[in-house]
Amino acid sequence: MPYVLTTAADIRCAHLAPLLVVPSQTSLTVAGNPVLLVSDLLAATVPTCPNKGSPGLVECGKVTSLTDGTSTVLSVRGSAVALDTARGLTLALPTQPVLWNVLSAGQTLLKAR
Repeated sequence: MPYVLTTAADIRCAHLAPLLVVPSQTSLTVAGNPVLLVSDLLAATVPTCPNKGSPGLVECGKVTSLTDGTSTVLSVRGSAVALDTARGLTLALPTQPVLWNVLSAGQTLLKAR
C-alpha cells in the first residue's frame, strides 16, 4: 500500500528539479506536515527546471496532469489525497511528455489506497 504525500515529499521533474507544491489544507497532517491533495499537485510549478537556454527548449514550468497516485479511500473535505505512486506530465519541450514523479513521500507513517 502506498504512502500518503506530505509537504515534506521529494517530487521532481525528469530534469531533477523539485516541484513547488503548496498545500491547500492543514486539517490532515503527518508528523506536523500537511498531507497533499491531488488538486495541490495539479497546481504545482517547477520554477527551477534547467531545461532551458537553447532555442526550442521550454522548462517544465508547471504540472499539467496527474496520471497515477490518487487515493480512492482517503480524502480531505471531499478532495482525494495524493500517494507516493503519483506521477504526471509537465509543459516541457521539445520532447513531450516530460514526466514528474515522487522520489520520497516525506513520511512513513500513513498509507492509503
